[in-house]
Amino acid sequence: MIKIREKALEKLEYFCLNHLAKYSSQRNFDHGPENRDNVSELSQYISHRILDEVEVLKASYKKFPYPVVEKFIQEVLWRTYWKGWLEMRPKVWQDYNKDLLELKKETKKNYLDAINAQTNVEPFNDWVKELKEKGYLHNHARMWFASIWIFTLNLPWQLGADFFLKHLLDGDAASNTLSWRWVAGLHSQGKHYLATEWNINKFSRKKYKNLKLNETAIAKYETKTYETYPITFDNISNEQSLFLVHNLDFCFPHQHQTQFNYYGVIDFNSVLQKQGYSENVMNFKKNINSELKNLIKEKFNSEIYIDSFENLQKVIQEKNIKQIILPYLSVGYENDFIHTFKKQVNIAYSVRDYDRYCWQFATKGYFKFKEQIPKVLTKFII
Repeated sequence: MIKIREKALEKLEYFCLNHLAKYSSQRNFDHGPENRDNVSELSQYISHRILDEVEVLKASYKKFPYPVVEKFIQEVLWRTYWKGWLEMRPKVWQDYNKDLLELKKETKKNYLDAINAQTNVEPFNDWVKELKEKGYLHNHARMWFASIWIFTLNLPWQLGADFFLKHLLDGDAASNTLSWRWVAGLHSQGKHYLATEWNINKFSRKKYKNLKLNETAIAKYETKTYETYPITFDNISNEQSLFLVHNLDFCFPHQHQTQFNYYGVIDFNSVLQKQGYSENVMNFKKNINSELKNLIKEKFNSEIYIDSFENLQKVIQEKNIKQIILPYLSVGYENDFIHTFKKQVNIAYSVRDYDRYCWQFATKGYFKFKEQIPKVLTKFII
């Protein structure tokens, strides 16, 4: 059985050799789930850092001149931008979850019709089925889907974002939440995205007739404004320390020479299961955790496996742990879980140099961030 990182590296190499050169001109076409050669399909590996951004950028940069790979590099850095932006504005995530709790108190028929592919919008129904079956949608389809959900079906964007996050194998709190806000017109106030019949039929493999879409909707509006807070990074100590790897940064122990007393794996799946994540997503994460357990056993001769706060407390007492270190957890349910007991336990996040450097540029819109890409490439790639 091919290990997950080996599979991801093979997929990256194959894409760079065979399809990267045409990515810029072909990426917007959704040829269907059986023909994805025009896109990399690396997002599920990057979101869990089975592949990290730096090695993906390096692999693409060394294959062709920069103008050929510029669009692909920009797309990789969108995820970095989203993470940095939300790290500085965590209240956006908090408000989103508060809204979800209220919205889920009453389940409406149009919402059930949408998530069960029973609307009168044929392509939307097709995408719902594909998402549930594959755990993936082409990026263009994600934009069409979100636009139809918000402006044609008149459903709250928060419920759509929740549906995506629970079903996408590459689901990421920052990218997902902020992309939905962008489509709605809330990220860049007044600038929304409208799906149109001609655009869907131009870029989709399947052609649809007589689509009744709201192509003249105005952007959503909110009166809230979100302050920007500086990101604070923890001080790391290796005295009586326990380093816990997790499935959102799989290759951290591969790439960092760390000197801690104990090593283990922390499993967040019970947290996500309570949130209602799909079976596809849970199985994907279980497989990553399984490989992490083997890795920690082989590399550090450790079988420490944490899947609850009680389990963590037991290990702390047995090993006399003074500090627990995790690869940095950005905004999301996993980070929320850690913060429920961070005051009781000395927990520190170890941040990658790439994140520390790039996030400082995510203060405004992506186009301001994009101006800094040459600096990022000079520091980490060239």
